[in-house]
Amino acid sequence: MEIRKFIGIAYFMVSLTTFCIFISRTEFSIQLLAWTSFEYYIQFAPYVISIMLFYCGLYLVRKHPKSNFAMAVFGYTILELMVLDWVSVLPNNLGTTATILFGCCAIVALWIAHANSFSLKRLSLSEILISIFVGGIESAVLFHLNSID
Repeated sequence: MEIRKFIGIAYFMVSLTTFCIFISRTEFSIQLLAWTSFEYYIQFAPYVISIMLFYCGLYLVRKHPKSNFAMAVFGYTILELMVLDWVSVLPNNLGTTATILFGCCAIVALWIAHANSFSLKRLSLSEILISIFVGGIESAVLFHLNSID
């Protein structure tokens, strides 16, 4: 099996496993008052991360030309969330194990994306800036929701 497919399947399996774990920890509420709290929305942030990792794995397995861009978006988003948690600006809801797991996946994803290890479409400067911007937007939305409470 090619290393590209192996990494893609590993990303795919990690995303499905973490998604199932996050679903089991989510408390869904039918009360409208709960929908306005930061704690309610922050519990859905790990879903976005798992879905992003799922698409990275799927793109790698299919050798999609946008694989490097998807991995750059995932990697920068995770690293920005980790840094904001470490400097106590924005708490993440991942837990230590998931943070370490996603952090390792993000480092590998950024390495593959910037080195163009699998001869996919090279990242342009605009794609790098867009991927950093997308990660920043997600963090800014979560920070804004946190400051409302």
